[in-house]
Order: sequence, then structure tokens, then C-alpha cells
Amino acid sequence: MKQQTGAEMKQKTCRIIINADDFGQTESCTKAIYEAFESGLITDTTMVANGDAMELAFALASQMQGRVGVHLNLTEGTALTPEIQQNPKFVSHGRFTDYFKGRGTYFLRLSKKDRQDLYTELTAQVDRLIDEGIEISHVDSHHHIHCNWMLAPIIFRVCREHSIYRIRCHKNVAGRFRLWNGLYARLYRFRLRWSGFRFPDHFESIRMYEKPLAGISEMMVHPDYNPDGLLIDRQKKEHLPDGQIIAQGQDLESLVRKHSGNAQKIKYDLL
Repeated sequence: MKQQTGAEMKQKTCRIIINADDFGQTESCTKAIYEAFESGLITDTTMVANGDAMELAFALASQMQGRVGVHLNLTEGTALTPEIQQNPKFVSHGRFTDYFKGRGTYFLRLSKKDRQDLYTELTAQVDRLIDEGIEISHVDSHHHIHCNWMLAPIIFRVCREHSIYRIRCHKNVAGRFRLWNGLYARLYRFRLRWSGFRFPDHFESIRMYEKPLAGISEMMVHPDYNPDGLLIDRQKKEHLPDGQIIAQGQDLESLVRKHSGNAQKIKYDLL
């Protein structure tokens, strides 16, 4: 009988990372993420640096060392640095604009000043976590801005300067994409590899996986509580006139059980 090589065995093994985005964004989702971590439903989380629940997130993160990455954010909330606050392309009235939402700016040139303002802001976001004692294990981003072709070199520079070499790849689960998106996902993975980063073999929202795939799959979730206090994977937020935010989504435990199967869970820093 032919003996399998290590590479062949790795390809046949299904391992999963379940990462919860938005740690620190709100009190509700921050508490939900911590509960999901304590319950073994997630393996890792990524923290924003400009959320409304940062003090709570920093306190809880002390119980999650080695499992907390940075969730870079240029699309929502308040900017940290005065330089970018004065750049109307990216910030209006102190809050981030929609400039980096979607793919419309993936190949739009950034001026030298734009690049410097973005570098300063992203560096400040990473430094804020480090200054609070967070050992950053990996990086991803709000609205997947790290996949923006023109922004990526700035993010890569910030990561290298802080010795962060694990990063989320572009969405690439079969059945989701047409030709152009599939080509871009492969091109972006090549760029990550060429730039010296480590990343999972697959990435998508947990709901897009019919089953774990061969290799290492990252499954993205957004834990929160619905109005009944149930721990859910948030899919939608309803903003009420009184300022309350109502989270809507599916039961998180059921989703994890359905889509993770019997795959081995690993943490991000094992990449």
C-alpha cells in the first residue's frame, strides 16, 4: 500500500477557524463574542480600535490572549488620527465615509497624501490594541477593505512593521463567485503569498459552507443577541428612532453545528 505524504494528508484533512468579527464595536456584540468564545463556538475574534465598547473589549480580551486579531476599519465610526480627519475623501464630520465600501475603489489611484493619511490611521489602530496589551494574532478588516488592491500595500506595510503575518484571504468558496471574482480571489492570494503572509485555504461567511472543505477553512461569524437574548449570528441590524439597535439573525450554536461538522477547530496562530 502506498504511504501518503504529509502534503497529501493535509489536503484531505478538514480544519476550521471560526472567527468572530467586530469585537469592541458595541457592548452587545462584544459580550456575545465573549460568550461564544467561552462556549467553544468560535476559535478567534478580531477587534476594532474605534468601537463604542473598547474598555469592555480590552477587559475581556485579557481572557482570550492569542485569540485576538485586529479588525482594521476605514468604513464606520470615528477616525483616530487628525490627519485623516482632515481628508474629506475618507472622513466627514469626524466619521468615516463610504469610500472603501464595496469594490468600486479597488483600482482607483491614491495620492501620496492619501496613502500617508491612511498609513497613519491604520498604524494608530494597531498601536491602540498593542498599547492595551493585546498580542495581535492576525488581521482582517471591516467590509473587507484589506482586499482593496490599492489599499493592500499600506496594510501590508503596517502589518510587517508590527510583525503580523497572518491575514484573512479573499472570499473564495465555490458556488459564490462568477469568473471575475474568482480570478481576483486567486490573484489576491498570490499577492498575499508573494508578500510573505500566511492565510487559510478558504474563507467565507459560515452560512456559505455546505460542509468544511479540505485544508483550512475560515468561517466568519458576527455574534450578537436578538431581542429575546438568544445568541445569534447577526445578519442584519435595525436602527430604531430612540437609538437602539436590534440585531437579527440565526441561532449561532445551530449554525456552527450545521456547517462545521466534525472538522477539527484550530486557532488562527496555528497557520
